[in-house]
Amino acid sequence: MKIVSITQGFGDEPAAELALGMLALFDEYTSLETAKHTQRAMLQNARLGFWNGQSPPLGYRTYEAERRQGKSKRKLEIYEDEAFIVRKIFELYLVGPPGQHPLGITRLAQWMNTNGYKYRGKKFHVSNVQSVLRNTAYVGVAFYNKRDTKLRIQRPEEEWIPIPVPPIISSDDFEAVQQRLVERRPTARAARITTTNNLLIGITICGTQGDGCGGGMTTSTGKSGQYKYYACSNRARAGTSICKGRRISMGKLDNIVLDALEQRLLTPERLRDLLSSWLDHTKHAVDSRREKLRQLRSRKTALEAGLERLLDLVTEGHLTASDPRFARKNAEQKNQLMQVEADIVLLERQLANSERRITPEVIEEFVRLMRQRLREGDPALRQYYARSIVGRVEVGDREVRILGTTKALEHAVGRVGCQPHLPVPNIEREWCARQDSNLWPPD
Repeated sequence: MKIVSITQGFGDEPAAELALGMLALFDEYTSLETAKHTQRAMLQNARLGFWNGQSPPLGYRTYEAERRQGKSKRKLEIYEDEAFIVRKIFELYLVGPPGQHPLGITRLAQWMNTNGYKYRGKKFHVSNVQSVLRNTAYVGVAFYNKRDTKLRIQRPEEEWIPIPVPPIISSDDFEAVQQRLVERRPTARAARITTTNNLLIGITICGTQGDGCGGGMTTSTGKSGQYKYYACSNRARAGTSICKGRRISMGKLDNIVLDALEQRLLTPERLRDLLSSWLDHTKHAVDSRREKLRQLRSRKTALEAGLERLLDLVTEGHLTASDPRFARKNAEQKNQLMQVEADIVLLERQLANSERRITPEVIEEFVRLMRQRLREGDPALRQYYARSIVGRVEVGDREVRILGTTKALEHAVGRVGCQPHLPVPNIEREWCARQDSNLWPPD
């Protein structure tokens, strides 16, 4: 192969080959230096709070904040045409559609696609829904320099550069979503935990106030299965070198927790006290939905008028139906109109049903139902109801601590009257593989 340069002449002599090699090295060095200075400038730009030019997260767009030495410095602002989609994703994951339970990520993506929502013109799928739910930009902090694009690995957290942006989601909702993502992660618990129906399995911790190892407590049996216990899993797995171990009778701990819940939490007076801010908040939420509905209807009118103007331009001969500009703008307007109409339908349903209003009457009904369902019925349902209000049970040497959040409590109270959406077990030891109680289909 022979290199021919217009600006640099080379012969076929050995000296020409040497010169060519040296010039190539200098060119490579110059390229590396340029990359280094560019990266340094971009890092400094991010430290000053400016956006470096990559695609902004869904719900944001860039604008020119200022000019320095003739260069445009850009920041992020909320783009309402997309921001309502972000709010919708968080709402569906935390609360769910009207009359339904919160959606998992797969069902959430399906719901968005079925109801006409788009991710910048594309369909939703698991990965982009996850990226939205995990993105800290929605609570006011975007990060630059998170990944090494050459090595395709995530950089250490201390190298990330925070960039302040206007928040779209409240910090309480964002934290609740992160907690639920961890709880629903398939690798967060062993299969034996996710499929057992023991009341407190998966939320019981060894130790409180530092008097234990902090590991999970799993099921243990004695006398050939005659007695059942909650026992430290670290002690059972690795011996006393990890934890001295503790175990407590399953029935005893269940009764301790249920008695404490009934006496200290599940009373109308206590719940009204804990949820006093939510009683006001739910009324505010209805007012907020009415205002949002008014804005969406105005937006719908504007989009319909925009489509009419486009058609007028074609009628008057300023554009043709085959013009790419007309096709693109027409598609964008119709897509936005479809999304707005879907949101209007959802808000109208919520307002018509006064969806998830927390009132004193709802609280009293919640107390009655929970007291009944935590003590009686299907073990899987009892476990479901316990986990809806209890986040963690810490078993110590002298005390048992029961922990939970008012956010989880608010969601549980708000779902009064709904049917629970129970998880599907991923292991079933009693499954029959032969032609016995599990009948094969007829030939």
